[in-house]
Amino acid sequence: MLLRHNYRGRMAVRYRLVTASLALLFVICAQAQAQAPAGNPPTAAASGPPVTTMVVTFKVKPGKNEAFEKAFVDMQKSVKANEPGNINYDFYHDSKDPQSYVIIERYKDAAAITAHGQSDHGKKLIAALGDMLDGRPDAMRLVLISAKQ
Repeated sequence: MLLRHNYRGRMAVRYRLVTASLALLFVICAQAQAQAPAGNPPTAAASGPPVTTMVVTFKVKPGKNEAFEKAFVDMQKSVKANEPGNINYDFYHDSKDPQSYVIIERYKDAAAITAHGQSDHGKKLIAALGDMLDGRPDAMRLVLISAKQ
């Protein structure tokens, strides 16, 4: 009985940590973009160019793949319908690890990332992912140097 109680307690703490980590990820991205200068696309020589692309990797608990994939497909639909500043929101599955996924999202400017981080559909996704993740997501914040025209 004590083992079951400890397991539930650990799982509750883990759920809170993962949910808080996801929320923090969105807030950090939004704040970083809000402080970055708007305007022309950044160049390598520009001072403090804005982050416009995020690459986020997720590790999903076994048995949660279908729910995780549905949550992100729904998120893609919401981003497409409600975020004109989003250029790409691509969802990938690691071919060598069935529990690993990657999201690559690109925005036209800092304001678009801020809007994404504050969106209701983003908050809904964070709430949905809590019990699906096996650890914290890993995010790379990228500055665009050049793009194919």
